[in-house]
Amino acid sequence: MARPREITKAAGDEAGEDLYRRTFERAASGLAHIGLDRRFIRVNRRLTEILGYSEAELKHLTGREISHPDDVDTINRARPALYGDKAESLHVEKRYLKKSGETVWVAITIVLERNAAGEPLYEIAVFDDVTARKRAETALRESEERFRQTFEIAASGIAHVTLDGHFLRVNRSLCQIFGYDRDDLIGRSVKEVSHPDDRDLTDAERGRVRAGGINSAHFEKRYLRKNGAVVWVDLAIAVAHDAAGEPEYEIAVFDDITSRKVLDAALRDKTELLQLGQAAARMIILDYDIKADRLSWSDSPEWLRGPRPANGDYPLFKDQVHPEDRQRFIAERATSLATLQPGSQEYRIIRTDGEMLWVLARRQVFADATGKAARLLVAMIDVTERKHAEAALRESESRFRSLTQLSSDWYWEQDEQFGLKFMSGRMGERTGLDATAYIGRKRWDTPALNLTEEDWAKHRAQLERREPFRNFEMQRPAQGGGSRWIAISGEPLVDDAGRFAGYRGVGSDITERKQAEIALRDAHEELKRSNAELEQFAYVASHDLQEPLRMVSSYTQLLLRRFGERFDGDSREFMGYIVDGAARMKQLIEDLLAYSRVGTRGKEFRVVEVEESVRRAVSNLRAAIEEAGAAVTWDALPKVLADDTQITQLFQNLIGNALKFRSASVPRIHIFVARRDTDWHFMVRDNGIGIEPQYFERIFMVFQRLHNKADYPGTGIGLAICKKVVERHGGEIWVESRPDEGSAFHFNLPIVAGERA
Repeated sequence: MARPREITKAAGDEAGEDLYRRTFERAASGLAHIGLDRRFIRVNRRLTEILGYSEAELKHLTGREISHPDDVDTINRARPALYGDKAESLHVEKRYLKKSGETVWVAITIVLERNAAGEPLYEIAVFDDVTARKRAETALRESEERFRQTFEIAASGIAHVTLDGHFLRVNRSLCQIFGYDRDDLIGRSVKEVSHPDDRDLTDAERGRVRAGGINSAHFEKRYLRKNGAVVWVDLAIAVAHDAAGEPEYEIAVFDDITSRKVLDAALRDKTELLQLGQAAARMIILDYDIKADRLSWSDSPEWLRGPRPANGDYPLFKDQVHPEDRQRFIAERATSLATLQPGSQEYRIIRTDGEMLWVLARRQVFADATGKAARLLVAMIDVTERKHAEAALRESESRFRSLTQLSSDWYWEQDEQFGLKFMSGRMGERTGLDATAYIGRKRWDTPALNLTEEDWAKHRAQLERREPFRNFEMQRPAQGGGSRWIAISGEPLVDDAGRFAGYRGVGSDITERKQAEIALRDAHEELKRSNAELEQFAYVASHDLQEPLRMVSSYTQLLLRRFGERFDGDSREFMGYIVDGAARMKQLIEDLLAYSRVGTRGKEFRVVEVEESVRRAVSNLRAAIEEAGAAVTWDALPKVLADDTQITQLFQNLIGNALKFRSASVPRIHIFVARRDTDWHFMVRDNGIGIEPQYFERIFMVFQRLHNKADYPGTGIGLAICKKVVERHGGEIWVESRPDEGSAFHFNLPIVAGERA
């Protein structure tokens, strides 16, 4: 925003007088001299544009006559302090009515010109049209209420303050204003960072806001930055209420007005009014003499162009225009020079230090006697903060569009009586249902195939308690037959007074998910049935096969005993193969029977002392352990919820494998255990011959052997039984091993509920 400025005329200097008139007339802000009778004495063209009256019309009017009815006395209330030497300047924002009847918001700064005796002569006023900013602020506040997500990216400092005066939440801009890190501010008392003379400044008005006497309070107050520097802040305070309407915390908005305060102080020195005003307001005038190709500035351009390069010369101005804006800048400037028409343009400037600024440039072209462009005046003002606010608003609105249009969800709103008042068109696109059929009706007024009256009553009670809800599922009948599954989530709304205003939320079509759940459930039930049939078949088949095998083995052995002397050597050898094959087949069938019984003949789970199961397994393997001279040890073992017989079988198979596949060293077998979040992790480690990594999965499959049966007897089903036992207990089993370095078999079993760590 522009600040008060006055062009000091050099006495007796015509060039200075000319510069004064040109600057007054071409200034980007409206300028006026106002008499003590409150009538306009002198106005510039920009003020006529802002207020919509001609210069002649304005000179016959007072500001009060064209003020908005609600703002008629806004300036008059502040004038006594100015005329009574209690303030060097006054700054207000108020509304005027243009000649067309349109309302325009204006930021006004007024200083009082006095004679040598200190008597008032006239007022110097600077008018800036802030209508666009006011509209942006209003839109941003609405967006903030809807989404509450622009808090962090707001250009203003924003804080939530506890009712006892401590920072609860702060945004990045406030940290920058105060010079503190976020963690340093949160929890700190607001008065602790206030200027000693201003610490109690806000107490009375804050009390009125909390009591509901006023909606908000506005102050200008000093604070101390972390480095001790004083920062002036334009502070606005309101109170957020909870669902019961009670004050919950304060919302404070801080705008750094230190620059404006510095400018107000600088107004005392009229000889530097223009230069200081432009610097504080981030406004500067470029004067380009086209024929002489000479460029001059009304003030130091460092704030705009950046620090001066080491060689003392800035690059060409067009080269500092952002590359994406440069062609547009060149084209519009050329148009103005060719047509002699004034114009305005917004573009970005890249300073020499890399910082980027947005500027609003207003151009005026002057022609020579031949009608050709001879001089170009450009007033430039920094509008970076406004651009940031506009970007924040666009981002907020973009999030809303994404929510309602770009996602698979749709947006809905219902009033305080729970009647649906809005539903985005995405609902019909996603579900094929007619969204208009639900408008004006309560949710329970239309049928849902999956909900009973009791279900609806619970949902109504939740809404009446003003509670948020998530994923409320409804099966709505479709017009052409069938149905669609819908899930909705919503949050309660409150108005500015803290009153309940209804609900808003999103909805999703979950028909495909529900169909998939049903299909998965059916497939799971079918799989359970199929597995049960297969296990029963394996049990029956293995049991029934043993009788023929016993017949083959028994009668083959009987032939050998009775007629063995009649058989030659080959015959006896072949019959030996028959007996051996029958024995191995019998063992395979018995192992298959044991494998099938894991799932079909298991006992109910109970609390089992694992150490007792290990001791039974070791006892069953005593002969093999003593033969190998092995050492079997274990940690202190816990209790688990399990089938004790199968746990014994699990450890017996793992220890038996370690004994079978031992190396030349004395077998060392140890059982480790460790508690995890929800289960016990067991590990059976040995120092045997080890396993190559490519066989880690194969060894847990039925009848898979890695070695010749002559070297290592067995059917290859032991580890498959281990895997099935562990999986029946809700765990998993795996192996880690290297050849000649032993093996470690890992598995996990559930913790007994309520057991302490």
